[in-house]
Amino acid sequence: MRLGLIAGNGRFPFLVLDAQFTRRTRPLVIAGPEGIETRLTQLMEALFENSSKTKQRFDLSVVTLKPRETRTFGEVKVTPYPVVHGDSGGPFLAYRVEAEGRVIAYSADTEWTETLIPAARDADVFVAEAYYYDKIVKNHLSLKTLEAHLAEIKPKRLILTHMSDDMLGRLDALGHTAASDGMIVEL
Repeated sequence: MRLGLIAGNGRFPFLVLDAQFTRRTRPLVIAGPEGIETRLTQLMEALFENSSKTKQRFDLSVVTLKPRETRTFGEVKVTPYPVVHGDSGGPFLAYRVEAEGRVIAYSADTEWTETLIPAARDADVFVAEAYYYDKIVKNHLSLKTLEAHLAEIKPKRLILTHMSDDMLGRLDALGHTAASDGMIVEL
């Protein structure tokens, strides 16, 4: 199994447009929290006027996921968990994705919340925010806070993302993998 990382939901319009211009024929499913369809349309229009009205050459489905309810898409199971990232723009979700006998978990932007434990427990890969090394800021995880809970989570591999300059300046000494745009992870 290969995992391709896309940083930030602002990239979804590019994913849809790339599928259109490369003549994709396979169906594409975009799943996310309540309001995902409206947000995707708003992003499409903000970045490329009238792009949300273009008829795709492939079936595009936008699916709303509810916290702690597992949805199956073909052979892939997705379970979202609520996380804490402020009040506006939510709900915010972490995701547990199960496919081909493997588990990939993604924290999304969040401060520490106990829901990260079931979301990422025993995951083959846990992609987690680590905004600061040890500084605690509202709505974001520090690496030290995350590391304090790794014994409960027990991921096989941790990949850090959404890092501030504080973290980026420490990459050589971290002992964990840092995500990068376009990164491919072999499972």
